[in-house]
Amino acid sequence: MSYDKRAAEFLPEDLQIAINTFIEQFNIMEEHNLDTIPTEYSIGLLETMQQYPEYNNLLLDLITVLEDGLA
Repeated sequence: MSYDKRAAEFLPEDLQIAINTFIEQFNIMEEHNLDTIPTEYSIGLLETMQQYPEYNNLLLDLITVLEDGLA
């Protein structure tokens, strides 16, 4: 299953790129029946998000989801 989603255009450009890259990697994971996406894409998304305090709650939620996936 492929997701045809894009980051909202009102977001800062670097955050849009990080989100869209993460989604693209997720689609590649699904397409090739992989278990995970390369860690650097998750790290890139988290590091970009942390630059924007207004998205702190979303960042913390995403970290929780990623941690739960590791458990």
